[in-house]
Amino acid sequence: MPGTTTEKLVANINYACRSGLADCRAIQEGGPCYSTDIIKVANYAMNAYYYSAGHEDFNCYFDGSGRIVYDDPRLRISLMKQTGSFMKQAGLLEETIEFEV
Repeated sequence: MPGTTTEKLVANINYACRSGLADCRAIQEGGPCYSTDIIKVANYAMNAYYYSAGHEDFNCYFDGSGRIVYDDPRLRISLMKQTGSFMKQAGLLEETIEFEV
């Protein structure tokens, strides 16, 4: 979620990866999804936990720092890039930050 602290993201990674449900080998150094970007690593770990734990809403809560996204935010970002200047001029542009790995 926007505004989530680095400390909370690290706690989420540790919780998900130590739970025994999420397979976090891919985000360890040398793994195919390894990154120094804490948001990408947390996203991977939280998604892995959510899917392994059974796709229930409460498995994505992470003390209020997680949420389920049903659409691909990258599509929204692409659309905003294409229409952003028009919307900004019209006073319709709302600042929204979403991320996905």
